[in-house]
Amino acid sequence: MKCLLSITGGLLGLLTLGALAVALALTLGELRRDAAPVSFQSPVETPTWSLYPPPITPAPSPPTMPAPPCTFVGRPALVEPDPSLEAHQFSEPRTVLTHTLAIGIVGWLPDNQHLLITRLLPDQAQESIEVFNIHTGEVRRYGERHSLPGKPVWLAAHQAVAFADVAPDQQVVLRVSRGERGAIETLVSGLASSFLAASPDGSQVVFFTQAAPERPEVLDVATAQRQTFPALPLTLWQDLSTLGQVYGPEPYQAVWSPSGNQIAFYNDTGFYLIDWSSGQTCEVNLGFEESEAQYGKQWAIYIQWSPDGRYIGALTTIGDRPVSFVDLTLMDTNTGERRALSPGPDVEYVYDFTWAPNSYQLIALAQAEITQGRPIQKLYLVDVQTGLSQSVMPHNVFGGGAIEGWQLAWSPDGQTLAVKCPAWLATEPTIVEDHICAIPVTRKP
Repeated sequence: MKCLLSITGGLLGLLTLGALAVALALTLGELRRDAAPVSFQSPVETPTWSLYPPPITPAPSPPTMPAPPCTFVGRPALVEPDPSLEAHQFSEPRTVLTHTLAIGIVGWLPDNQHLLITRLLPDQAQESIEVFNIHTGEVRRYGERHSLPGKPVWLAAHQAVAFADVAPDQQVVLRVSRGERGAIETLVSGLASSFLAASPDGSQVVFFTQAAPERPEVLDVATAQRQTFPALPLTLWQDLSTLGQVYGPEPYQAVWSPSGNQIAFYNDTGFYLIDWSSGQTCEVNLGFEESEAQYGKQWAIYIQWSPDGRYIGALTTIGDRPVSFVDLTLMDTNTGERRALSPGPDVEYVYDFTWAPNSYQLIALAQAEITQGRPIQKLYLVDVQTGLSQSVMPHNVFGGGAIEGWQLAWSPDGQTLAVKCPAWLATEPTIVEDHICAIPVTRKP
């Protein structure tokens, strides 16, 4: 589960023989997303995410041509009053869900009432996929799967969830569930990884297959028709040293722009935009660090488009996992400007972030310090225009681990912030129970 806890001690002793077989199969394809500047122990059970080899060795892919750099033609932006940071008022957090094992926040549904979450199941490397009402506590289960790095995705057009799972034959498959009373369908087999992305209307899903792990495909869920895009650039392992790396490359991840006109693809070797209508690909430059302290190409661990589609926010780093830092980087697609945003003083590791619905601010979950071996994570509200930031409820500590992108989400109406807020032992860095908190947000007129 993406509880974001870098904690694996004692887990293997609890796994069943069948789960062990799956864990052995998951060894090559997707790198674990559990890198962190520190590690700590916890009785809250979390999965061991190893990766899975292809059941069939695919034919070598032909070399792909480098993508041209992206050019951003200045577009007029809507001129609206830029609300100050002080305009957002955050009330005391309220615990809305507890679980003895790990919870992962996937994201909000469009109704502002429900969260898509995952919860680790006892004594096995499995997790449930659920829709949780933060007001009533009602839980609707959409299925179970092997605990994998890629998030499930909500398909609004079908009121369904798409997710990757491991089939009995050890193939990674794409499944769709329409809820407790509906059958779970397997629509695609032989995926290259568990990372999926849904179109803004929730009618289509992006994925990669083992047969062509560098060539994205799009599935229309209603018709089961598949569309293939041109191959993304493929970095061979022997060329990784030029990027400042030794291991990899990692599987591509994807996220669709809010307009639906572009899809962003990224891994530890590059960050690319594909135009939906033409299929043309270009590369986004995240920078290259070449100093006495660091050498390597900046790459994105996790990205999110702003709700208005103007900005791309990215958690960026250099080198192989485990990485020593994670920055928050902002790309303006109107101008092509790229800059780093600092959530707070002395912050070297950003675990997660989420956009305000107005696209003027975002909230980052970042490591403020380390106390008794425990990363102290706090929330920071950041203005994307000015770069100014302020701590949100500075006396509260949130977050519970290391895995990026699974810890918080801001509702589409801007009225609720969902964030991980587990219970810790006071005397040691140990999580005893996982929690989700809801923080009411209001704006001054």
